[in-house]
Amino acid sequence: MSDNVPQNRLTMEMLLPAGVTPDDFLVLVSGVLAFLVVFLVGNSLIERDTLTARVKALHERRSQLKSSLTAPRRRTRGKSSSIGVVKAVVMKFKLLQQTQTDKVQSLLLNAGWRSKDAIYIYVFFQLVTPIGLFVLAFLVVNFDFSQLPWGGAKWKWLVILGMAYIGAKLPVILAVNARNKRYETILKGLPDGLDLMMICAEAGLSLSASLDRVSRELNLAYPELAEELGLTSIELGFLPDRKKALMNLAERVNMQEIRGISSVLIQTEKYGTPISQALRVLSAEFRTQRMLRAEQKAARLPAIMTVPMIVFILPTLFVVIISPAVIKLLATN
Repeated sequence: MSDNVPQNRLTMEMLLPAGVTPDDFLVLVSGVLAFLVVFLVGNSLIERDTLTARVKALHERRSQLKSSLTAPRRRTRGKSSSIGVVKAVVMKFKLLQQTQTDKVQSLLLNAGWRSKDAIYIYVFFQLVTPIGLFVLAFLVVNFDFSQLPWGGAKWKWLVILGMAYIGAKLPVILAVNARNKRYETILKGLPDGLDLMMICAEAGLSLSASLDRVSRELNLAYPELAEELGLTSIELGFLPDRKKALMNLAERVNMQEIRGISSVLIQTEKYGTPISQALRVLSAEFRTQRMLRAEQKAARLPAIMTVPMIVFILPTLFVVIISPAVIKLLATN
């Protein structure tokens, strides 16, 4: 360390344990990041069997409904675990306000996270993530406390506050991204699911049996839609009000298409109209919408391909066309 450096400046050497140099720390961080990249890439290429997990979730939901209808509720003491620590932190700091509870629960439910502890984990990470990235940014930019208020450069504060802001928004971004991906998958499988439901209804199956059959048939092709239909079938069999089960489907998947299906099924249950006829109309409508979305994507393709063509294809084309003339010109000289 040079002699002109102030003695009260906080450096990385002071923060690291004894015997660990900044180079060792950077090598360790690089190794961890390389391992995470390899793990995430390999994890995305592995094909998992999610059928067992979905079947387990359906059985748990069936057991919950059965116990709530046939047995009195009893308070049980849960075992101490990491979830208990997370709950304790959230309750101690009063991070979960009543005004945002319904909104957060709706977001997590739409994203497919139905666990009772999901909201506590979500709010806990909303507290921890900005703090962790804030501290990490302090270490990375080598903030100098001897040169307050800027710490040596104004851009350091921009980096630190930017990382804290990203940490505060990261849980919301992940939840919204998971919800949107789930909605897209469910939307793709709706026409096929309605066709199968129509066939089951015309074969004489009840609504609950039709949903259960379609759920088993769509397990591999559209697992998210199959899970929702399976849960709805279970609730139709256990809940005293069948309308409530269909309304729960619209709450779990807050999409215009699912709300329309729920409304149609509620009306057919109420007035006794044929389910197959309504499902046939809905299936044709959703197939038309899916074709229109595909045509819109195809219409946007030329505009999207303009920039790659200008950047990558045109320079190569110019080189191929002009190179013979340039070579002949150099040869004549």
